[in-house]
Amino acid sequence: MRRRIATEEDDVSLFPFLSIIAAVIGVLTLMIAAVTLGQMNQDDVKEAVENAIKMEHLRKELAEAEDVAEELTLQLDKEKAKLLDSANSRQNELVKSRAELETLMKQLAAAQKKTEEAKKVTIVIPKIPQGKRETVGDMQNQLASIKGRLAVLKKELDQKTKPPEEAQVSILPGGTGISFTPNFVECTASAIVLHTEEPPLTIRNAEVAANAKFVALLNKVANDKKQSIVFLLRSDSLGTYRMAKKLCDDNDVRNGKLPALGNGRLDFSQFRKK
Repeated sequence: MRRRIATEEDDVSLFPFLSIIAAVIGVLTLMIAAVTLGQMNQDDVKEAVENAIKMEHLRKELAEAEDVAEELTLQLDKEKAKLLDSANSRQNELVKSRAELETLMKQLAAAQKKTEEAKKVTIVIPKIPQGKRETVGDMQNQLASIKGRLAVLKKELDQKTKPPEEAQVSILPGGTGISFTPNFVECTASAIVLHTEEPPLTIRNAEVAANAKFVALLNKVANDKKQSIVFLLRSDSLGTYRMAKKLCDDNDVRNGKLPALGNGRLDFSQFRKK
C-alpha cells in the first residue's frame, strides 16, 4: 500500500513551548536573585564595594610605585656609571701625580748633586781674544825690562860696602789679614812672582791668566776659608796688581796687598815667626 505524502498542515511548531520555558526560567532566575539580595546584609555590600574601590586604588598606587621604582633604578644605574667614570678618572690622575712626583724627586736629587758639586769652586779663566794676545814685540820689551831689573839686582848684590839689611825688603804683618794664612804673590812691572813655589816662579803678565800654577793657587784659596792671597806691590807694579786682583775678584778669591818698597830681596821672616 502506497504511503501518503505529508503536507505543511501536518507539521507541529515547538516555538510557543520553548518561549514559555525560557520565560519561566527567567522569572525563576529573577526570583532567586531577589531572594539572595534580600538575604544579604546591606553593610556587607557596602564594605565589599568599598574594598573593591580600595583595591582599585591600591592597584593604581602599586602601578605608580612600580613606575617610580623603575625610574629610580634607571637613575641609580646612571649614578653608578658616573661614579665608576669618576673613580677611573681619579685613578688616572693619581697615576699621573705619582709619575710627576717621581720626576720631581729625580730632579731634586739631580739638583742636590749639582749643589754638592758646586760647593767646590772651580776657577774658570776666560780665553784671551786673538787681538789681545802678546806679540813678539811685547815679549822683547818685557825681556828688556827683565834684563834691566836683573842688572839692577846684580848691581845691588855687588855693592858689598852696604850692610846686608839694605839689600832686603822686610814684609811685616798688618791689618785684619793676619788671621789668614798668606800666599805671597809679588807684583813687578811686567810679571808676577809666586813665592808659594820653591824656588819662586816668575810668570809674565800675558801668561798669568792661563798659567796652571797660578790657577791652582786661586782654586786652593777659593776652597779654603783660612787661606788668602797677599799681593806684594813694588813701586812700578800698579798695572800688574790691578790685572791680578781683577782675576781674584772675578772668581771670589780672598786677597789683600802689602807694599814692598825698593828692589831688594823680600824677607818673610816676620811671617815665619808668627
